[in-house]
Amino acid sequence: MTQFPLDKSTDLIRLEDNRFKSDAGGSYWNFQSAFGGWALALAYSAVEEVAPQEGALASVTASFLKPLPQDGLIVDVRSLREGRRTNFYRTEFFADTDAIEPTFVADLVFSDLRDKPQDYSAKFPTVMAPEDSERIPDSPGPRFLSKYEQRMCLGKAFSKQDQPHSAVWVRDASERPWDAKGLLAASDTPMPRTFFLDPSPRFGATVQYDLHMHCTPAELEEQGSDFVLVEANADLVGRGRFSQTTRIWSRAGKLLAISNQLAFY
Repeated sequence: MTQFPLDKSTDLIRLEDNRFKSDAGGSYWNFQSAFGGWALALAYSAVEEVAPQEGALASVTASFLKPLPQDGLIVDVRSLREGRRTNFYRTEFFADTDAIEPTFVADLVFSDLRDKPQDYSAKFPTVMAPEDSERIPDSPGPRFLSKYEQRMCLGKAFSKQDQPHSAVWVRDASERPWDAKGLLAASDTPMPRTFFLDPSPRFGATVQYDLHMHCTPAELEEQGSDFVLVEANADLVGRGRFSQTTRIWSRAGKLLAISNQLAFY
């Protein structure tokens, strides 16, 4: 059976019970490091290899400490706590040449979801349908861009806007159906907020990343391989850093996940 590119790239070579190796960072390469979304998906896969989870993914908190290599990445997994309803795991990535200082650390929380009335949700933005939106072309530098079909429906990159607000319809280019791992990876697709404030590109690098899931596995399954809307904005861009908030919506307007990140530029 043929694997989708994301699943193939997050296959792990088991070295010990809780230690793995990956040589696939190059397939989701960014400019000077493996794509951050791929690292988040790899961390998720590593936990599932050690202890398949009954509960749904609730959150991920990650620190990007050093550039992620194209190959020779060692992944360690350990349980921090296993509760009655909620489990906590930590993954640490090391370059094969340096087993002391990690390049990436991610804490993942899994928990069952409670069937309770909804109190509040933000409003779905007014945007064009993906079929009417302009497709973002692939770039010769970041190879990960070819893994997604992206259609810009709000904002204009490399322009001076009043606020760095954008929204992009995103789906896996291989038509991989959505699940927690796929949504994790796609959550890091937004361009740096500086791209929407200046005609000249000012590149950024993620330092701290948090994602909160607000959908059930069944609700994700309902999306099939259709577009999801990835909306991003920042409250402050300055002094060499920006704080970005991302909302991921279904085409029907359901808020699926929210992420926050600190990036330096």
